[in-house]
Amino acid sequence: MESIFKWPKQQMLAAAIAGLFAGFSAPILSADMETLIDKLHEKGVMADDEYQEMRTEARANRREQALRDAQVEEKANKAKEENHLTGRFRDGFSWESADKRNSLALGGRVHADYRNYSGLVAADTFDIRRAYLTASGKLQDYLTFDITGDFAQTTSPQLDVAWVNVAFLDKAVQARFGQFKMPFSIEEVSSSRFLDFQERSLVNALVPQKERGAMIWGTPSTGISYGLALSTGQGKNNNEVVAAKAKNDLIGRITVNVAEILDRKDAVFHLGGAFSEGELPAVSGLTQRTEARGITFFNTAAFTGQDVKRSRLGAEAALAWGPVKLQAEYVKVNFNGASAAGADYDRDIRADYIEALWLVTGERYADAYRAGTFGRISPASNFSPGSAGWGAWEVGLRLSHYDASDFTASNPAGTGVLAAPAASAGVPSATVLANKANARSLGVKWILTPNMKFYLNHIVTKFDTPITVNPNYGGLTAFATGTEKAVTLRAAFDF
Repeated sequence: MESIFKWPKQQMLAAAIAGLFAGFSAPILSADMETLIDKLHEKGVMADDEYQEMRTEARANRREQALRDAQVEEKANKAKEENHLTGRFRDGFSWESADKRNSLALGGRVHADYRNYSGLVAADTFDIRRAYLTASGKLQDYLTFDITGDFAQTTSPQLDVAWVNVAFLDKAVQARFGQFKMPFSIEEVSSSRFLDFQERSLVNALVPQKERGAMIWGTPSTGISYGLALSTGQGKNNNEVVAAKAKNDLIGRITVNVAEILDRKDAVFHLGGAFSEGELPAVSGLTQRTEARGITFFNTAAFTGQDVKRSRLGAEAALAWGPVKLQAEYVKVNFNGASAAGADYDRDIRADYIEALWLVTGERYADAYRAGTFGRISPASNFSPGSAGWGAWEVGLRLSHYDASDFTASNPAGTGVLAAPAASAGVPSATVLANKANARSLGVKWILTPNMKFYLNHIVTKFDTPITVNPNYGGLTAFATGTEKAVTLRAAFDF
C-alpha cells in the first residue's frame, strides 16, 4: 500500500486516522484497510475519485497477500505430506511417503509342514520349516534394506538376511552389502515363498546360498541381469573361520530372457550361467539329504592338509509359454588339494534336475518373472469361502540326479572319504551310505490367494547303492533299503 501514503494523500490519511481516534470506537480501529477507507469516505474526508482509487489498490493488495498466504500454506502442506507415510496392503503391509521415495514394509512367512515316510528311514513328523519376520524399506528412492529373522530354529532365533542396497545407476548398477543370497542358480535365488515344489532339488545343496559379503548387480538392459559377489563362502551366519586357510569366494551369474528382448509378454525364454571360486578350511566335509528331508544318504569325513580349493559351475534354463513351464539346471562342483599325508585329490560332484509344471487354471508364468527369477503367482480368481473363486491350481513333475561317485569309502584319508554320520538316539541314521541318487517328485499346489498356498508332494528317492539304516529304536535292528518314499504337505503363508 505504498501509493496510499504518497503526498497529498499522506496528510489526508493522517488527519483522517487522527479523527477516527477521537470519534470512533475500538472495533473500528481494528478494521482492515478497506473498512477504514469506506469509513473515511462516509465521513466526507475522502472525495469520490480518491475513494475509488484507494479502494481498488487496497483490494489488489488484499488479493496479492491472499495469494502469498496460499502459496506458503501449499508449501507447508506439501512438506507435511512428503513426511507422512500412508499405509496400504498389497501382498503385505507397507507405508509409503507421498513422493514414493521413502517406504517401510513389515512382512513374514510361515511354512507349516507334515512329512510321512514309508518304513523307518525317518520319523513321520510335523515341522515348522520356516517362520520369518522381515522389516524392509526404501530411503531417498535409491537406498533399500532388508532385515529378516528366522524363528523356526530349535534353539534360538537366528539372523536370516540383513543387507543394505545402493542403486548407483537406477537398475543397471547396484551394490549390496551384508548377508544375502549369492548370485547362483535360479532355484536358489527364487524366494522360498515361491517354490515350485515343497523343497528345492538335490542340486540346491551344492550351490552358494545365503552368505556374508558384497555384490555388484543389476539389469543393465531389457531381459539381461547379472551379479558378481565376494563372500565368505562359509554359509549363513558364518565369518571366515581360519584366516590363513581360507579365501573369499568369488561368485557370478548372468542371465538373459530372450522373450523379454523380443517383447513377448506371454513367454519366458531364460538362459543363465554361474560360477564360483574359493578356498575352504581343510576341516570341511560334505553332506547331502533327500528332497523329502528324510535320510542323509551322502556324507564325507573332513578333508585334511592344506586348503581345499572349491570351484562351481552352473547352467540353467527356463522356458515358459502361458500356463506351462519347463525348467532345468546342472551344477558341477570340484574339490582339489592335498591331504595332511601328502595325497593329492581332485574330486567332482555333479547334480541336475528337470521339471515340468502346468497352471491348470490358466495363469501365466511370464507374469511372475522378473530380473532372472520367478516370483509370486496371483490367481485369476482368489479363493474365498462361499464364493465362486477357487484360486490357482498347479501340477508338476521333477526329476533330480546326484552323482558323487568320486567319493568312496576306500579313498585315502583326508581326500574325501565316504563315511557314515554319527548316530543319534531315537533318530534313524544310515551306517552304509550311497554316493549316487535319483529323485522323482510329483506335486500339486493350490494357491488360494497370492499369500496362501498348500503343497502336496510325493517324493521317491532311489540310491545307487542300498542304504543300511539303523533305526536307533530299542529292539529294532538295522535294515537295508534302496529307496526312500515320502508324502509331504505344507501350508505356506506370507505377507
